[in-house]
Amino acid sequence: MAKFAFRALNKDGSEVTGRQDARSQKAAFDELKERGLYPVSIIAEKPPTRLFGQRKLTRKDLSQSIRQLATLLSAGVPLLSAVESLMRSNAHPELSDRAEKLSQHLRSGESLPGGLEKFYPELPVYVTKLAELGDATGKTAETLTDAADRMASEDKLKSDLQSALTYPMILGGVGTAIILMMFLFVIPRFGALIEESGADVPPVSRAVIETGVWLQANWVIAFGGAVAAFFLIRLLIAQNSAALSGLARRLPGIGKLLWRADLTTWCRTMGIALTNGAPLLTALDLASGAVQSETFEAQLAGVKRAVKGGTELDQAFSNSVNQADPMLMDLLHTGIRSATLDKMMLLAADLYEEDLQSLMKRLTGIAEPVAILLLSLIVGGLVISIVMAMTNLYQFDF
Repeated sequence: MAKFAFRALNKDGSEVTGRQDARSQKAAFDELKERGLYPVSIIAEKPPTRLFGQRKLTRKDLSQSIRQLATLLSAGVPLLSAVESLMRSNAHPELSDRAEKLSQHLRSGESLPGGLEKFYPELPVYVTKLAELGDATGKTAETLTDAADRMASEDKLKSDLQSALTYPMILGGVGTAIILMMFLFVIPRFGALIEESGADVPPVSRAVIETGVWLQANWVIAFGGAVAAFFLIRLLIAQNSAALSGLARRLPGIGKLLWRADLTTWCRTMGIALTNGAPLLTALDLASGAVQSETFEAQLAGVKRAVKGGTELDQAFSNSVNQADPMLMDLLHTGIRSATLDKMMLLAADLYEEDLQSLMKRLTGIAEPVAILLLSLIVGGLVISIVMAMTNLYQFDF
């Protein structure tokens, strides 16, 4: 969607100026004519240039776009008109372009879920799945609202975690800078003294001092090696993300946090799907596709098979999921017996989310003293090694 500056005459012959959003100059001309104006000139405006290029499209932009679409549909706006409204949005140029492609996709007779999957690949899987559910049940506005709420909730959790880890990360960065400064400018000064005196210093002290001398003399090589190591580690993490995720899930504390996050996701997706009229097996499919753990996903496949074979959901979950929580089992049992499974699932998700927040605060609370302790041990060890070298160098008598 482009902007066009225009000059036109109204029905009274008076000149009118302004701006018109349209896909082309001809479309702008037609829209002005529909408004009862007679265009004299229509000039396309160039988008403002950014000093450092266009801002990257964020998950928050996508979430707001989905919420805007859901709000328009809830207000009774037809789907195609709602998507075309997104084309006129100034939130991000790329969103306008994608909305235009989605509009063309819908005009050709294709479905909304397919368009979301094709033109918004960054969206979580559950968004397109909920859109499919809405398409099947006639509740697209409700399912997209729930999807936007879920994205906002996940973003808030991630933001809280990043905020809690900010201080330990700053502390670690400052500590690393201090250690590098010691190695580059402080420790090498003792190398010449040791070499001139020929004193016999402890091996640890000699190793520290020689490292400092080497780093000062070869800082370019050291810096290049550090940069190469950084990108190599990033590459290894990207290539082995599944294995690292599995390792993280076995770590104390971290594993429990990730398990709680997956359980929260499963319960909330189940609740949202059932609330919007999805059959139980469809809800199970949708919820299992939203979790991150491959092990949990495989266990949920066993749950679905058992339910399909006639087993009650609570019994199937207890038999197939190794870490079945007593509270969840009770809520599953109550929901099935009282025909309120959707409400019980949403209640479980709320309870697990509170537990997740509490667990996250405890873990991030531990991160700060651990960072301080590690920094103190490293700097203290360097200082002690220098003191030991100086003691042997001057042979202090007490």
